[in-house]
Amino acid sequence: MDIDSLTPAQRSALDQLQALTNGGDPEVAIGVLSSVDWDVQRAAEVVFDGVPPPQTTQPEAPRIEQFEVDDSEQGLLSGRSSGREFRPVESNSVSGLVIRPIRVVLNVLAIPLYPLFTLLRFIFRALRLPVPNFAPFTFSTLGYRPLGPSQGREAKDPKSVAERWVRALEEETGAICISRSGQRRTSGDGRGVASGVAGPSTLNARGGTWDDVAGERDSKLLPDFFLGSYEQFVRTCQKDMKIGCVVIVSEEHDNVAEFKRSTLTDPAFVRIIQENDILVWGGDIRDREAWSASQKLQATTYPFVAFIALQPRRAPAAATPPAPTMTILSRHQGPCIPSTSAPTAAQTLVTHLTENLLPRVNPFLDKLRAQEAERDRERALRAEQDRAFEESRRRDAERAEQRSREERAAIEAKRRLEEAEARARAELRKREEEKRQWDEHRMAWRRWIRRGLVVREPRPGEAARGKTMRVGIRMPDGRRVVRFFGENDTLTAFYAYVDSLFIPPEFIQDADPTTPPGGKTGEDGLVAEMSRSGKAPEKWWGFQIFLAYPRREIAWEAEKRIGDVEALKGGGQVVVELVQDNDGKKGKGKGKGEASGEDEDDEYHTESE
Repeated sequence: MDIDSLTPAQRSALDQLQALTNGGDPEVAIGVLSSVDWDVQRAAEVVFDGVPPPQTTQPEAPRIEQFEVDDSEQGLLSGRSSGREFRPVESNSVSGLVIRPIRVVLNVLAIPLYPLFTLLRFIFRALRLPVPNFAPFTFSTLGYRPLGPSQGREAKDPKSVAERWVRALEEETGAICISRSGQRRTSGDGRGVASGVAGPSTLNARGGTWDDVAGERDSKLLPDFFLGSYEQFVRTCQKDMKIGCVVIVSEEHDNVAEFKRSTLTDPAFVRIIQENDILVWGGDIRDREAWSASQKLQATTYPFVAFIALQPRRAPAAATPPAPTMTILSRHQGPCIPSTSAPTAAQTLVTHLTENLLPRVNPFLDKLRAQEAERDRERALRAEQDRAFEESRRRDAERAEQRSREERAAIEAKRRLEEAEARARAELRKREEEKRQWDEHRMAWRRWIRRGLVVREPRPGEAARGKTMRVGIRMPDGRRVVRFFGENDTLTAFYAYVDSLFIPPEFIQDADPTTPPGGKTGEDGLVAEMSRSGKAPEKWWGFQIFLAYPRREIAWEAEKRIGDVEALKGGGQVVVELVQDNDGKKGKGKGKGEASGEDEDDEYHTESE
């Protein structure tokens, strides 16, 4: 098709596509446009993303975000659709056969330039200078987007595209985003913290305040950019009730480079953006999101800056006020020079924000936030009341069930208690009977031991019993007894004498039995009785004997001489202590003149006392 035969509308579409693709063959551009029914947006998708053209030419209903607009310095804006929105298309195209070989050739030719570009970038960054444009390539264009359309998943991911554009902006301006320099203020609203791959985010941030870096004049800063799609950015501004700043550039415009270096890095502009918590989103119209945003915002030249926020809808005075809607507050587009009066100069934007936009918008947003906070409190109160009601109903049901369980449990507990008491009484009677039988059995042995195993005290000159030993005995009831033993007397005789002191006075010695209950007499009979009872010697005797000082146990051993007991050599003072029975009670044994069994004074006294 000849260029001269094009209609004015077709010629305008051709000019727009050539402006986006840096010129190019008009015949190829005409072929791409004709394959998509002269839709510039679809043609841009075919060129940049390799999307095949549609098989049918039936136009799809435009999807454009509608804004109600407020009057600004540029005048009243309408929310009409421009008809150039991005629309998904599905079909084949021969344009990819032209674009891909060109891209491959250019990428191969650019390989030798990468080391040089890397060295120059290092030098300029070390000197804190902005990276200049090296035609036909720059670090930003090479690092941000290779020549030709981007392919793969990352190229279509809005977050990745936005982050790549921000990184390229940092390299080109020699500045760094506030969040990455650790200089963002700690507002606690989550700005500057990546929220994950699936959702929108901004660059990672560390803590700090703006005043912490007020004196660092050498560092250049950029605002924190929202990393995500344009629609996500608008929804975030609407949800958080914040002012949004949209920055759109085009590398084909001569004013863009100066705008990046002077306006976006201006300290006053960055500070007012940061202090007023304004969300910033940016992009290049070569990207789908930035192109779509430029069409929705009706940008006509670049650089382009727009401020958006929630504003009340216009409605008749008598009508109920409708819900607020996202509104274009102002648009600024064109050169940034001169710095005092240009539409996109930093001073112009700061003056507009401080004198017009913020005083007009902030009161309404503060009111919305207060209303939302009040609604949140009301919702929380209603939710708390609902929870309280459900909790009360649940507790009532639980109380009724608990009473029923308690009644059944009380009946069962009473039955079990009666059974347990009956078993306890039977067990107590059984233990008492066993103890009574053991006490009777043990008293019978005591009485026989007093007759058969207790030896008399040695007489003077009785050499057969060896050297006489004087032993002082302190009983558990406080009695003190002094007894003489021969060195050759057995330890059993000593224990037998102590055991006889536990016999009550009503049992006279003359009535003691002549034979033990087991029938076998002597020390052998005593040993056999202990073996039959299954008790340890101290359990069977019911007491233990200790040397008073130093405290040392004198354990009973069969057929052992008193003279062989190291603790009793030469006599001494001993203490008798009761041994607990199996039921945890100390064995009883009251002798003549014994005090109450509860008197268990452990004081030790020598014989001289």
